[in-house]
This record gives sequence, structure tokens and C-alpha cells, in this order.
Amino acid sequence: MCKDTILSRIFSRFRQILKGLLIGTNLTIIILLWFTCLTTMVSPVSHPRLSQAGLLFPIFFFLNVSFIFTWLLVSWRWILLPLIGTFCCWSFVRDFCPINIGTEKNKESICIMSYNVGNFANDSQLGFKGEETIEYILESEADIICLQECPLGHLYEKLSKQLKKKEYFVREKNGLATISKWPFIGSTIQQPDDIYSNGSLANLININGDTILLINNHLQSNSISHAEKAEYANAIETYNTDKIEASGRILLSRISQAAAKRSKQTDIVCSLIDEYKKYDVIVAGDFNDTPISTTYQRISKKLKCAFRNAGNGVGVSFLLKGFPVRIDHIFVSNDMNVYSTNIDNKIKSSDHHPIITRVTKSSK
Repeated sequence: MCKDTILSRIFSRFRQILKGLLIGTNLTIIILLWFTCLTTMVSPVSHPRLSQAGLLFPIFFFLNVSFIFTWLLVSWRWILLPLIGTFCCWSFVRDFCPINIGTEKNKESICIMSYNVGNFANDSQLGFKGEETIEYILESEADIICLQECPLGHLYEKLSKQLKKKEYFVREKNGLATISKWPFIGSTIQQPDDIYSNGSLANLININGDTILLINNHLQSNSISHAEKAEYANAIETYNTDKIEASGRILLSRISQAAAKRSKQTDIVCSLIDEYKKYDVIVAGDFNDTPISTTYQRISKKLKCAFRNAGNGVGVSFLLKGFPVRIDHIFVSNDMNVYSTNIDNKIKSSDHHPIITRVTKSSK
């Protein structure tokens, strides 16, 4: 047997082994990708840690996408495997990373902004400036503004006075401030007593004769300190496996406990949506949950997500190092039209970016 034939057989055998390993790896990644989607149906109260598997969705999604290019190099016939894997969870892909080319514009639309102002903090190391946050809000000219982590104090009083001069109407409660160019109807809607921090602020608004339910939310925070976030980010940067494991365990415990509390707060939000479904509904705020979560998926079954319908890309709204996620959302009634949605990453005076959308009312 000639030398070339032996080498050819060895190379052919090697390709078969490599292909088998790649197929097995790709299938494993797809199964894990689907699993993260399915866990959004798991109750965070009954299984708090399992319900947070959706946080791993981006990892498995990008790994699966990378196999598209891998199969182009190794065996193009197998490219269908990652494509089918992606197609079978396409709705979650659209939630996570929508692509909306040529988004329409409408001059008559209502501009809605949701912004976690981070207590108007001043932190030179992080670049946070409370005064800069106030100026941004005043210059935004948004019609409806939902603020979270907005404490009563001299900076808020300054903002409130300026807004009232611009003829805005203002309601506030427990660090939440809802600001509208249109008057509120009646008093703030009473909700069940919430034993947890944060919560929701619900009001009816009269927009040119039409009633709209507006719910401003700041659902239960994960209560992770800046020091813990920094420690985790540093562990990743230095690739210290021991520190990554220790920090990760702490973070997972905090996130899981908070998820169970957010689930009960989501019950309240969903019940309000159902109670006032005869009106158009706008639900906005810092949900402290990503699109691949029980909270997001439950609300998106009742309303449509503005970013999914008119945004582009992953849309990072929480910007501290090591935590690139979108946890700020705006939902509107299904028969309202969404014309554009973006997360303004130019303003960095808080640990969140504002999310801004333009919508028109339905013809109810």
C-alpha cells in the first residue's frame, strides 16, 4: 500500500472523527439553548435558580451561530443543524436580538421614555453626574417619562419644578416618578401592599379624550452591591476561575431570591393589565429581568414589546462592566402602533441607559 493512500485514509478518518465531535457539540449546544427558553415557563417562586437559566441564553445562542461558520468550513451540508436549532426558538431570538430595518416614523406619535436615574448619583470614578441626568431629561421633550430610583431630594425638586414650568403633570411614589404632558385621571391606582422594595406606580392618563393605563415599574432589584459587581467583573477580566466560581455563586443566590419576589410583583402588573384591558395600556420601567425571563415572557403574552417590534440588536440598557444586559423595557397594547425604539447609550450619567419609543394610540 503506497504512502499517499495511508495518509489519505488517516486524513479521512480524522475528518470523520472531527465531524462526529462537532455534530455532538452542536447538538448539545442546541439542546441547552432550547432548555434556557423552556425555563422561562418555570415558576421563580417554586424553582428560583432553575428559572434563571435564561441568563445563559446569549452564550448558547452565539455558540450555535458560530457553528454556521464552522460548518461552512468543515461540511456545508450540516449548516442546517444550527439553522434549525435557531429557527425552533426564533421567537426568543426576536426577543433577545430583534432586527427591524426601515422603521417607520410618525410625527403624530407619542414619545415615551423610561429611565432608571440611579438616585441621581454623583460618582467621579463611574462617571455618574446627577445634574447631567436632569439636563438630559429636561431636554428630551418626551411626552411620557417614567423614572426609577428617583429619590425625593434637592435634585428631584429641581427637576420637578422645571418640568411643571414646562406644563408637565407629575406623580411620584417610593422612588418612582411618572411624568406626563397630559393630565392624570383621578388618584393613583391602589395596589396590594407590597412587602418588597421597589414596585409599581399605576395611573390613568387622559390623552386628548382617550384614557390610557400607564404602569411605571421598578421590580425587585437583585441587591448586588457595586463592590460585588466589580469583584465579579475583575474575576472575569483576570480569568481567575476560583474567584469566578465564588462570585458567581453569590450572584446566583441574590438573583434567584430576587426573581421569586419579582414573580409576585409581576402577578400584580398582569392583574392590572387584565383589569383595565378596555383601555390602551403602557407598561414601562426597570424590570431587572432580561427578555429571556419569566417576567418578560409573561407580560409579552399580554402586550407587545416596543424594542422587539421597532428596535435593533441586543440593546444593552444596563451598562456596568461585566453585566451587559437589557433589563429596561416598554410594552404597549397589541393594537397600538410602534414606530421606533432605541436605547440611548450616549448618556452615561447613571448605571442604566434610557429606553425611548414612539407609539400611536389604537382606534378603540
